[in-house]
Amino acid sequence: MDIVIFAATYCKHMKPFSFLLLAGAMLAVSCQQSGTTTDHTGDSTVISADTAAAATTSQPAIDLRCFTQTVGKDEASLFMKVNNDSVTGRLEYHRYEKDSNEGDFEGTIQNNILRLQYHFMSEGVTSTRAVVFKLAGDSLYEGLPASFNNQGEPVFEEDAARIKFDTTPFVKVPCP
Repeated sequence: MDIVIFAATYCKHMKPFSFLLLAGAMLAVSCQQSGTTTDHTGDSTVISADTAAAATTSQPAIDLRCFTQTVGKDEASLFMKVNNDSVTGRLEYHRYEKDSNEGDFEGTIQNNILRLQYHFMSEGVTSTRAVVFKLAGDSLYEGLPASFNNQGEPVFEEDAARIKFDTTPFVKVPCP
């Protein structure tokens, strides 16, 4: 559909010969066959090997989800891509009159608990810290650390049932 709109817009400003050339190219591209062939002989159908291979190697579904949290003038957002039990994405904290930080994360999701390594930049310094979230429907709750290690990094309970979570959720929003 986009090609048709482009062609119609483009046609207003080009010579008729150019339009015929463009139309011919579009026709040629649309008529190309993919790498599959089917041979109908008698009552049986033979499918080529590359069609059979494509049917057996389907890609896992990737789930995109986006969340935001607003508390007063503080805002945070989380954009994640879930692929089976693997999670990657972006996390941004924009705190009013405080240093913001934003960066990428990767980790796992098991039983709706996300355990992530967050790589972020704040005040020109790159850091990494653990973060934990609990997914509950269309809400995401940030985990509160049980303690901090000698380097000041958060330490979370290994047992997910013992993790305490922030009461103000990140709420699901449409992804950009």
